[in-house]
Amino acid sequence: MGFHFNIAREDLLRAITAQQNITNKGGLIAILSNVFLEVENNNIIFTGTDLDIGLRQTIPAEVFETGNLTLPSKKLFELARESSSDIVNFKENEKFWVDITAGSSSYKLAGTVSDEFPEFPNYDMDSLVNVEGDIMGDMIDKTVYSIAQDKENKFTLEAALFQKIEENGKKILRMISSDGHRLSIMSKETESAGEMVIKPLTLIPRRGIIQMRKFIDELDTFQMTIEKKQAVLKSEDSLLIIRLMEGDFPDYENILKAVSMDNKLLIKKNSFLESLKRINLFTDEDFHTIKFEIITDKLILTSQNADFGSARDEIEIEYSGDDMTMGFNCRFFIETLQIMEGDVIEASISSENSPCLITSEEDDGFLSIIMPMKL
Repeated sequence: MGFHFNIAREDLLRAITAQQNITNKGGLIAILSNVFLEVENNNIIFTGTDLDIGLRQTIPAEVFETGNLTLPSKKLFELARESSSDIVNFKENEKFWVDITAGSSSYKLAGTVSDEFPEFPNYDMDSLVNVEGDIMGDMIDKTVYSIAQDKENKFTLEAALFQKIEENGKKILRMISSDGHRLSIMSKETESAGEMVIKPLTLIPRRGIIQMRKFIDELDTFQMTIEKKQAVLKSEDSLLIIRLMEGDFPDYENILKAVSMDNKLLIKKNSFLESLKRINLFTDEDFHTIKFEIITDKLILTSQNADFGSARDEIEIEYSGDDMTMGFNCRFFIETLQIMEGDVIEASISSENSPCLITSEEDDGFLSIIMPMKL
């Protein structure tokens, strides 16, 4: 006899929504579009994987008969989303068909035996370290936007570099990302950095970083460990395992040393961001090129689009250096300012051909470097 259980629609929807982020990626292995249900005495274990990311969740349920089977993740999600019943009943019948009843609605869903479903990775529970959810969330939010979405060059830029360092006696976790045109760094002091073992070149892929952010959302604390080939995150009822990437990452410390912080502009963040959004309306769609004209206490932004026209905006700044004219990608500045904290930012630009270093005294640990463009 197969499994038989009742589960709250809200719990089912929460679990299967999280699984949707991992399954249904159109891979060559058909069973990876399924979620594996292990029906135990008082709960259901939902497991999904694409072989790079695996998620296991333990969800409470009223269980009449135990068992296990894989079911199509997408159909389960659609069923849970559209159901108007508070309780959903699952009953496995012959030949792996599952009868699903939700209020006045009933469905038959074809399951698949679990023999071909990949084995979930093992990990060392003793190496887990408590991490504050807001600290990891802040590091991800300040770096995920500048991870490359495809291969830019020989470096592994489709991943974030995760490190632990010690500066002036402080134990720090750091996340670094770059797409070859900009660099983002977020450092956070935390006791977790002292306890966690992290190899010098720990590369967490972009999709893994995104899943980490979803996993820790609304968690005050969670447990984490970095093993040789995988990152492991664990909460009270869920487990996320991400395969680490192999490859090289740019020497960001030498990049930092090469950027001068002497020639600074002080700019009100909101005024600058609003101006950039207006100017971006008339940039080219591929490179979003804008011109910066920096003169004493004034920044003039201009853009031009061959099809639509041009735009010009002027904002007040604090600056006493030489006049400069340079080009930048407007979108890079917008994305950086949108995640920064503070009312005033500092932009350091040493020459017309140098990158721009952006920081804020109110956003401790964060910095962004944006490379210039030819006008």
